Amino acid sequence: MKIEAMPAEKAARAGGRPGSEALQRRLAVAFAGALVVVTTLSLTVFETARRALASSRLVAHAHEVLQVMNGVEGTLVTAQSAVRGFVITGDEVYLRDRDSALLSLESGVQRLRDLTADNDSQRRRWQALRDRLDERVALLDRLVVIRQTEGAGRAREFLRSVYPPPPPAKTGRIRAITGEMAREEELQLAGRMREEELASAFAVASGVVLAVLFALMFTLGYLAIRRRVAQTFGLNAALLSRTEEAEAANRELEGFSYSVSHDLRSPLRAIDGFSRMLTEDYGERLDDEGRRRLAVVRESSQRMGRLIDDLLEFSRLGKKPLACSAVDMTALAGEVYRELRTAHPEGAPAFDLAQLPKGWGDAAMLRQVLANLLSNALKYVRKDRAPRIEVRGWAEDGRNVYCVKDDGIGFDMAHYDKLFGVFQRLHSAEFPGTGVGLAIVQRIVTRHGGKVWAESKPDEGSSFYFSLPKAAINGFTDPPAAKGGRK
Repeated sequence: MKIEAMPAEKAARAGGRPGSEALQRRLAVAFAGALVVVTTLSLTVFETARRALASSRLVAHAHEVLQVMNGVEGTLVTAQSAVRGFVITGDEVYLRDRDSALLSLESGVQRLRDLTADNDSQRRRWQALRDRLDERVALLDRLVVIRQTEGAGRAREFLRSVYPPPPPAKTGRIRAITGEMAREEELQLAGRMREEELASAFAVASGVVLAVLFALMFTLGYLAIRRRVAQTFGLNAALLSRTEEAEAANRELEGFSYSVSHDLRSPLRAIDGFSRMLTEDYGERLDDEGRRRLAVVRESSQRMGRLIDDLLEFSRLGKKPLACSAVDMTALAGEVYRELRTAHPEGAPAFDLAQLPKGWGDAAMLRQVLANLLSNALKYVRKDRAPRIEVRGWAEDGRNVYCVKDDGIGFDMAHYDKLFGVFQRLHSAEFPGTGVGLAIVQRIVTRHGGKVWAESKPDEGSSFYFSLPKAAINGFTDPPAAKGGRK
């Protein structure tokens, strides 16, 4: 029974989807463009912030250079003052002050060298400053020695000879060097401060643009989501209505199938019964053709009865609740095979049953799955050799897979789409059956959350596979032999 879509739903499908897809495309393009802009601005802001941070470090570096140079000049003045004090008074306290100042001077000079190491011109100035300072310290040391050995008068004469009143242009060589270094650092400082101001202004402007874009994207996203939610609510309401109609139709169809199947049993039993009575009571009066025709009537009525039974079973599978538990698939497969061989003892197939992973499901339904697959393997055999049937299983990708393989007549994979359909048969009436067995297998496996599929070649046999949720997920473990994968 095919349920046609309602006109309103058809109209919605015809007119609603293109507009929805166009809206989605426009939203995707808009968001992609906004994302590109936001990403570009974010990277720019990041780079600006990085440069601003680097500029602030350079500004701090310039300030430190100026501070160290002022410290060098100050400690040199302190050392000179201490030496003059010693020359005048001879007090050893001034020598201790001199030594302390010289230690600070050396530390400042070394720090200045480290700070200016990346600037060639400043490094050359530092070397000149280093030479001048070494000369000045050597003179101070000599002056102290003269004061200690020859007296204050001789020390003052030496000092006047070393530092006569010079013209202004020739004084303060050390101060001139430090002044040049200070001027260059001040120029660099001014440039770096301008760069920092520009970077800060750009960062603020970029932040404002980003905030506006985020607000715009949020607004557009909110409007799109709101529209989408409204559409979803409408579609859900239509889907709920359609689902209820479909469920009602399925209930009616199942009830109809059950009623028809049940009501057909009585006339079929009557046909078969009266045909049998006719054969037993009047068979001697009939010729061979009459008896053959009665046999055809009985065979056809019995086949119809089997079809009805299979249809009822297929219908019940959709309503019967699952009683799931742990299932020993190895034991179940062996038991099913023994029952089938007892019912059909003809032939002597080779049966190879490997250790199977444990299953989780309705034991009665899984029994029927194995019964249908093994029954087909026993049915569709080749006449030119003894049949062989293999049952294998392994775990893979969160599921357990089971395989029933035979070397029978097989089938053409070109007809695979009919394989699991109801009343679909790929072989002639030479082989008994109703065409419902594999449809029952598929329904049972699907209800368990698994899948069923097959592989085959004509005259080379068939392999039927079905999967179930992996046993370990449901609280029990597989036997060691079932963990190795497909054999």
